[in-house]
Amino acid sequence: MGWKDINGAVVADTVYCDDVLVAKDTSFTIPGIAFATADVAAMGTMSVPIIGMLENMQLTVKQIGVDKGLSKLNKLKAQNLEFRWVETVVKSDGSLSQEGRKAFVRTMPSAIPDIGVENGSATELESTFNVTRCQVYADGKELFCVDRLANVLRVGGKDYYSKIANLL
Repeated sequence: MGWKDINGAVVADTVYCDDVLVAKDTSFTIPGIAFATADVAAMGTMSVPIIGMLENMQLTVKQIGVDKGLSKLNKLKAQNLEFRWVETVVKSDGSLSQEGRKAFVRTMPSAIPDIGVENGSATELESTFNVTRCQVYADGKELFCVDRLANVLRVGGKDYYSKIANLL
């Protein structure tokens, strides 16, 4: 049985919009890949993924406070966002290290968030975006890349859309 590094807590994170820092020590959700499915007959009905057809991808960013970062993030135009975060990792010898993670995301506006204000509480805002491109790296290695407008679907280094494109 081999050792698997154990990923721990996120130490810090930043969010950049078109190369300008807009949020720090915040929370965000990078979208995963959800395939459209089709039902086939197999001892009843079975849903199978349609590789190359994806469900809508959405990104959320939570911010504390109404500031310039909020206005920069929530423009009614396509934007390029970069997310950086650092995770603590426990190695096989018991040592701790920090590893960088990055995500590059191209978005289209989805909604400008509600602003709820309450005395004695921080204002927390959640911005939601539709994603046209998402590329995620862990410790310098690409995990996946989806570019819906350029027909790119790469997971773990394998290009899943190229065969489809070659058949067209």
